[in-house]
Amino acid sequence: MALQSPFWKANVRLQQAAENRKPMRVLEPDRTAVFLLQTAIVNTAIANITVDGGYGQETARAVRAIETRFNLDRDEGIAARQSLGVLDILLQGGLLGKELAQTDVALATRKVTAALNALTVLRASPQRVNPANNLTIDALRTHFRLTQTTSTTGVSRPFTTTDLETIIERYTQLIRLYAASETRFRTGAPINGIFTAAEAPINGPITFGPAFTNVNSNFGPFIGENSRAAVLIHEGVHVFDRISGRSDTHISEFEAAYNRQSADLSLHNPSSYAGFAAHID
Repeated sequence: MALQSPFWKANVRLQQAAENRKPMRVLEPDRTAVFLLQTAIVNTAIANITVDGGYGQETARAVRAIETRFNLDRDEGIAARQSLGVLDILLQGGLLGKELAQTDVALATRKVTAALNALTVLRASPQRVNPANNLTIDALRTHFRLTQTTSTTGVSRPFTTTDLETIIERYTQLIRLYAASETRFRTGAPINGIFTAAEAPINGPITFGPAFTNVNSNFGPFIGENSRAAVLIHEGVHVFDRISGRSDTHISEFEAAYNRQSADLSLHNPSSYAGFAAHID
């Protein structure tokens, strides 16, 4: 079932449109479905339009207003997966895109700051046995394949001061990025597809799609706050690291290859930074 809100999920015609099986457009004959669509547009404050069950130019303009406001794919006012999906999120009281991402800045900043603090303590005494460093050392081994001792296994190797400085610099860049989220974040339809939660080219901005939401929707299941914070960290690394999107660096922590990735490549993997921060905090 594409649409989740109790307001309209029982309507078969709207479900068809939300699945892109039969989009709704001007002169749509199903007046009940149009009435629900118009009511949803009014109730979510997209536009104050006439609610009469007739899909005319006024309704089409209101659908285009959804596309414009959320930077979705533009058309002549056709109600389908993207526009209906966004309305469905709003009807559930959910947030999406940049608006939701900005509410996650505090949590992402907390996690990144915790990672920075842990690395700073380790950098001050990298070779001394210090119980305060145990979690940091474990996280470095797990996510960057870096160890404190010369005794290593698999692809891991001992960390150097340069390694620590590299990771610290990247996290420091993320803190500045989050502080400028008003201009560095945007809502839109990701180039990689509408089911992509977020994406970022080198230098940004980070685009958060409608799949980046805190409620279930026709773009996928809701994303919890810790996972959303991880997205902010992951995509933030893409903004600053030119090779972070390569196939040999961009490996998810949920893939077996993640644990086989070399330390040198892990230092460019956005998932390593998200995973390390989550491990520490």
